[in-house]
Amino acid sequence: MRCTRGACLAVLLLAVPAPRADAAQHVVLISVDGLMPDYFQRADALGLRIPHLRRLMREGAWARVRGVLPTVTYPSHTTLITGVTPRVHGIGSNTYFDPEERSNGAWLWYSAEVRVPTLVSAARAKGLGTGSVSWPVSVGRFADWNVPEFFRGSSTHPSDLRLVEALSTPGLVDAAVAERGRPLAWPFTDAERTDLAVHIIRNQKPRLLLLHIFDLDHEEHEHGPMTPQAKQAVEASDANIGRVLTAIEEAGLAVETLVAIVSDHGFLPIERALRPNTLLRDAGLLEVDGKGKVTRWQAAFHSSGGTAALRLQVGAPADVVSKVRALLAPRLADPAGGLRAILDADAVRDLGGADAALLLNAREGFVFQNSAEGRWIEPTTSKGTHGYVPDRDEMHASLILSGAGSARRGDLGVVPMTRIAPTLARALGLELGPEADPPLP
Repeated sequence: MRCTRGACLAVLLLAVPAPRADAAQHVVLISVDGLMPDYFQRADALGLRIPHLRRLMREGAWARVRGVLPTVTYPSHTTLITGVTPRVHGIGSNTYFDPEERSNGAWLWYSAEVRVPTLVSAARAKGLGTGSVSWPVSVGRFADWNVPEFFRGSSTHPSDLRLVEALSTPGLVDAAVAERGRPLAWPFTDAERTDLAVHIIRNQKPRLLLLHIFDLDHEEHEHGPMTPQAKQAVEASDANIGRVLTAIEEAGLAVETLVAIVSDHGFLPIERALRPNTLLRDAGLLEVDGKGKVTRWQAAFHSSGGTAALRLQVGAPADVVSKVRALLAPRLADPAGGLRAILDADAVRDLGGADAALLLNAREGFVFQNSAEGRWIEPTTSKGTHGYVPDRDEMHASLILSGAGSARRGDLGVVPMTRIAPTLARALGLELGPEADPPLP
């Protein structure tokens, strides 16, 4: 490679390349929540029938993806469309830090909370049509044809479908139902989400489409990763991907579409839960009422599966962090105590995580819970989780790229999650924020 316009080779390697002549006219980004790379890299050994994922791998490239901190859905999905870490884009967890439980378990649903440009906002700024189905952090003026992810706590009442319809692009859900020929089920399954995406492709032909399917993630939480239930969900996810590929072909877009299959995190099996807020309760750093609800606090932990971040109340005494460290020291020293590591604020910052005075990282087999009731270690009914610091191979997410603007590169090894959005932006000739990482070669 020779330098141009006086730029040196090092700068060229870091610069975002100009759009190529064979750049994609359309990008379809499908996230299969919880899809571990082993599912498609070891498909034969696992006895999986996934013809569509195999075809995309055969015709393109794939990689294991080193995720972000914490390795949970909302921070990861926002990184997938911004190219920056949670510390920069502002979505540092799935849920609000809410020790007094005033939000009824609200998640970070609203797109206005993202602090940097996204693939969607960059495309809309250039007048490119965009579509989105169940993408995390998408409530609001997100995409031109948008069915956001939104739910009311643990409610499964069918009236909630009206809520999602009201938050969606006007008329979109009704038109999809009419084309489908039958009502949508509620809560949505991946079949309904895929039907909505197929409708948008057929009728709107967006230049960028995002689809989030997550039945696999549910089965991995309920039964554990690599279980029969999880493997069945992988095969069902592959079938839904096949339906999207068919819609692309029927719309006449196949030769000009780049398809990206991604996931947000891996999984580990779990057996027991850690409740660090019980230690703060016993030390008088937070108080609970007779029902175990926090009423006052100087410090509180906010859990994200395999990690828990310590937050301090405004005006908390200067020695609170040292007190918490002293409470945790015997648990960290004990292999059966469930703690793998305690990260200080600087280490969290270096990993791109949101602000935290301390961050706890659990050992394999353990998950954190917010509850201040009970004891430090309690049993858990869930069989799998994620959220751990992303240095474990089991936390690797997935990437498969195939179609216009890509090459048959095969295995790309391990790539950072922050390089996926810039790669897709380059395919469409878009620019993300200056903080975004460079695209993949």
